[in-house]
Amino acid sequence: MGITAMLAVTAGMAQPHFSLPHGLYDESSINVAITPTDAAAVVYYTTDGSTPTVESTLYTGSLTLTKTTLLRAVEVKDGECSASFTASYIFVSSVLSQPNNPEGYPDTWGKYTEISGTAIADYEMDPEMTNDQTLRPKIIEGLRQLPILSVVSDKGNFFSHENNEDIGGIYIYTGPPVGDNTGNGWTRSCSAELFGGPQHHDLSINCGVKLHGGHGRLAEKNPKHSIRLVFKKKYGPSDLEYNLFGDGEPDKFSQLVLRCHFGNSWQHWLGDNRNKAQYTRDVWTRRMQRKMGHTSVNALYVHLFLNGMYWGLYNIAERVDDQYGKDHLGGKKTDIDVIKIEEEGGNHIEASEGTLDGWNELLSAVNAVSKAPSDAEAYSKVENLLDVDNFIDYMLINQYAGNTDWDYHNWYAIRSNAQGAPGFRFLCWDSELIFDSADENVVKKNNANAPTGIFNKLLKNQQFATRYWNRAKEVLTADGLLGQHSVVEVWDSLYNTISSALYCEAARWGDYRRDVHPYAWAGELYTVDNHYTKEHKRLRNQYFPVRTQRVFNQIKAYLPATVGIRETMKDQCSESQWYDLNGRPVVSPSHGLYIRNGKKYHGKEK
Repeated sequence: MGITAMLAVTAGMAQPHFSLPHGLYDESSINVAITPTDAAAVVYYTTDGSTPTVESTLYTGSLTLTKTTLLRAVEVKDGECSASFTASYIFVSSVLSQPNNPEGYPDTWGKYTEISGTAIADYEMDPEMTNDQTLRPKIIEGLRQLPILSVVSDKGNFFSHENNEDIGGIYIYTGPPVGDNTGNGWTRSCSAELFGGPQHHDLSINCGVKLHGGHGRLAEKNPKHSIRLVFKKKYGPSDLEYNLFGDGEPDKFSQLVLRCHFGNSWQHWLGDNRNKAQYTRDVWTRRMQRKMGHTSVNALYVHLFLNGMYWGLYNIAERVDDQYGKDHLGGKKTDIDVIKIEEEGGNHIEASEGTLDGWNELLSAVNAVSKAPSDAEAYSKVENLLDVDNFIDYMLINQYAGNTDWDYHNWYAIRSNAQGAPGFRFLCWDSELIFDSADENVVKKNNANAPTGIFNKLLKNQQFATRYWNRAKEVLTADGLLGQHSVVEVWDSLYNTISSALYCEAARWGDYRRDVHPYAWAGELYTVDNHYTKEHKRLRNQYFPVRTQRVFNQIKAYLPATVGIRETMKDQCSESQWYDLNGRPVVSPSHGLYIRNGKKYHGKEK
């Protein structure tokens, strides 16, 4: 019987105090005392993640802990009860010996969707790695490299097989976008704690938890699901107010996404994806968008623990919602329009915040430009509805990266509809399938009302095409923002953030496709040294050194057929050839500025 059935939780009532903070502990045992804030109050507690009630254990003295323990307690006085307070004590020894049969947890998870069968549960840290005398110290070091995010809830909230929207397990009924969507949107109460890492985080909050994502929720495709934390009064505070991403960044959130890294990961259902695992691709696009001077989605790498069990390497990302828009664009929440592709019920464009009115107005203006490319008034409307500089850089990032899982989905457009606010800005999102072949060409992609469709229609306008071309020439150079040095600088900064933590991820999920569910064919034991390093070297030695020039050549080859722009290169025309400022050859300049042999001249100086 829960607290709410016996005693009402009193908002604002103080929670009990624990003598030791949550954290990662090397000790073989620790002692924790619980002190009520009111000497006349009593404390009830649990140690298995379950919600404490007045039927739980009455606290009478300090506790000796010898393994990972999820200590949750409530304070009760005069028929009133505090909200529960949680502290996760993670023992390194417990992580290294994490078994595949934790007490009280099911041995199967949810049913497969597109193939027959039911997912075999996988909880353990692979003993083949944790007992290896070379890998064991690397795993321990990796645990300390990142902050720990501990999400704690009643076992059933995650893993109950009861098909019930109120008490069914969200890890059993994942609600995928295809097939049986039972479980879609189910949200459960939990506690979330963030502690440790280089930033010395220290956060505890009660909130809601639900699964997040599209096909990553299919049990056969991905056993390591993305998760969303929801901050509502129903579960705890109405918002999270915490400096999560550093000084100068937003510190108020209504939702946060815990991204699992689905594409190009060791647990992926396809073998070629597993061999390319790097866990930095998606965050690279977001960091690069920020480096190029635009709004982007913040990310924080963490180790996720579910009910005290290590669940792998995740990154916490801002949820693109009205709070995100208010923080990054200004104005009020009610001013924000967020447009995205929704996979539920088939891919379709929807407004997850606000309305589609502004988006439809933009598409109408873009179509007008496509029909009358030289109509200055039509293009002016586009500039009022679209942040053109943002859009051009967004396209160049995805073109450079060779994003093959885009743009029929995996994009956001956001704006403030307040008077005088800039137009729609596009945000890089879920860009995990990038950096494959150095010859990958997505410049010619053209998907209706998606970003590439807008791009191709606007290319018919000489002003936009010239602006895009000039920016491409600026950034796709050896010392440009999308040149090798700049790209690798961002790439290396991400790798250095998780270099040791990767050994923990490998110990958790590297054996899944070999030992648990091979899917179509048996996988290998995926490791940092044998697999990650090989792909990392390929990118450093074979992809990044040549990619900038190849994308530049792809754009150069595409634009003349579209808008007639030519690059003023010596190997194309003689040094005496005249060009206008758009790069088009001119037979006899008469007025204005022209270019010959790389220098600008007035027509009268010819």
